[in-house]
Amino acid sequence: MKHLTMNKWKALAGTLILGSALTTSGMVMAFPDGDHGPRHHKGEHHRGDHKGRMFERLAEELDLTEGQKAQLKANREADKEAHKADRKAMRDLHKQLREAIESGADQATLDSLGAQLGKLEVAKMQRMHEKRQQFESILTDEQKAKLQELKAERKARFEERKARRAEKQAD
Repeated sequence: MKHLTMNKWKALAGTLILGSALTTSGMVMAFPDGDHGPRHHKGEHHRGDHKGRMFERLAEELDLTEGQKAQLKANREADKEAHKADRKAMRDLHKQLREAIESGADQATLDSLGAQLGKLEVAKMQRMHEKRQQFESILTDEQKAKLQELKAERKARFEERKARRAEKQAD
């Protein structure tokens, strides 16, 4: 009986190894140029497409005109390079801070890097606020009212999910 069980385990292990090998080789053949499939784009962050779909849905719900869409797109394009530079500065600062911690840097150095990081975060929040104001300045009064309604609905859904999670944790 013990011998039979051991053979089943060996067969199962062999099947898993063979299946993994076939799956891996199939993926290599499916994406030979290093592309990782439909959700991964070379040089692009995967959220970019999601943001585009979100914008399209919002544009539809607010019934934006083609002129409004063009203005918003122009605003995004104008901010793109500055945003890219800010993200690089943030990554570089995070890397410096991580390296400083790992190397055992003194507290003054860590505080200085932390303060720089904080300034970048504040600037990021200010830019986001400005972009939101810029977006809303393009809208008509009816569209602004609809946007407030959509925000209220989103907030209500969030609160509902939060309450459900709290109930699950309490159980």
